[in-house]
Amino acid sequence: MKSLSALAALALLAAASAPGSAATRKSGVAADPNRAICKSRPQVGSRVKRVRECHTAAEWDDMKLAEQVGLGRQQINTMSGQSSEELNMIGRIEAAQQPQ
Repeated sequence: MKSLSALAALALLAAASAPGSAATRKSGVAADPNRAICKSRPQVGSRVKRVRECHTAAEWDDMKLAEQVGLGRQQINTMSGQSSEELNMIGRIEAAQQPQ
């Protein structure tokens, strides 16, 4: 029974120390915004084919942020009950009516 509890304690100790070392390695790698990262994405219209995209870490972050902002705008437009095309048309009409 003592060997089982010692084995469990050893496993817990190993599990607790592993994420810290992995996090240290990842933070060192993540510090370089100019490193190239390639991701494989599914191709639209195909169940099997995938497309490989390569960008720098900074570019991936920018694309992710732009996607989140766009999604947030769509959610706000949906909650207001108007589509984005209607809101764009309203904005153009309001801009045209303002004296210059």
